[in-house]
Order: sequence, then structure tokens, then C-alpha cells
Amino acid sequence: MAAQGLSGFYGSVFRRSITARVLVRTTDGRVLLLRSGDAWELPGGVVKSGEDPRSAARRIARATLDPEFDVGRVLVLDYVQGVQGQGDSIAFLFDGGTVTTSVTAFTGAGGEREARFVPLEDCGEGLDEERRHAALQALELGTIVELVDGEAAAPAPLAAPSLRRMMPPVEGFSGILGR
Repeated sequence: MAAQGLSGFYGSVFRRSITARVLVRTTDGRVLLLRSGDAWELPGGVVKSGEDPRSAARRIARATLDPEFDVGRVLVLDYVQGVQGQGDSIAFLFDGGTVTTSVTAFTGAGGEREARFVPLEDCGEGLDEERRHAALQALELGTIVELVDGEAAAPAPLAAPSLRRMMPPVEGFSGILGR
């Protein structure tokens, strides 16, 4: 009986997957989407064994966009609960920064990869409304937004903490400390 419990536990742990995506924006507010089969998605994919999410996002973005491309900070962290035998997953959304381009669509060598820049409000296929809203909040507030199944885990994202002094000013010493 104990063996069944352990195999059930380990089976559930190893069914979890981690994905990493990158939000690349243009200066005029469009978002990069890539065709994956019949669906359009943000650049990204599965984090391989032994790879951290940032490295995975960088690897995928470099393979798709530019060998020198780098990713910024995490914008959204989404815990997605599995349904009907599928494992849970954790999805990271990284800031891919902004690019200046007038290109609206392009196809990679051999026609294997197809990409397009779409207005943020029209990228529902690649980034649903709740995750899009969370990414915009994170960009605006300079913080990370946490989601569970695409819904806000907290009532509102916390703003980045303000800088605090380690010690209150003490009369006569503030000049010595450079304050």
C-alpha cells in the first residue's frame, strides 16, 4: 500500500511541466506571435530538464529571432492546474523588450516558421485577456503578477517596494553618512 502511495506521489510530481514565453513588443504597441501548428502563440515553449526558465526563454527567442537576443525580467507567473489526468504546469512570461519595425509579418527560411506583429488587443489567440492584462500591469508597475489558472492570485499586484533607509536620520550624523 505504501508503494502505491509513493508511486502516485512521484507520478504527480513528474507530470508537471514548465513553460517559458517571451512578450516582444514593437514601439507602436504590437506583439510578436508565432504560428505553432494552427495556433498563434507568443515565442516560447517547454523548459527542458536541467534548464532554468530564463535560459529556456532565451534559447527559444534566440532560435526564433536573433542569436544575440536576451530576455528581461519575469512579468507573469501562472500556475495552471491539470485536468483529467494531465499534470499541472507553471508558465513564466518574460519581458522581451521592444523593437522598432514596420514589418507586420514574415516567414522564416524554407517557410517553416511564420510570424506576425499584431495589436496587443488583437492577440487573444497567443495571449488571452487575463494574461495580457497581467503582463501590462507588471510592465506598468515594475513587478511580477501571479496567476492561478489565468486568474489573479491576489486582489491586485503589489507595486515594487520603495527604497527604505536602513537607519533614520540622526542629528549631526547625516552629513557624515552622505545624506
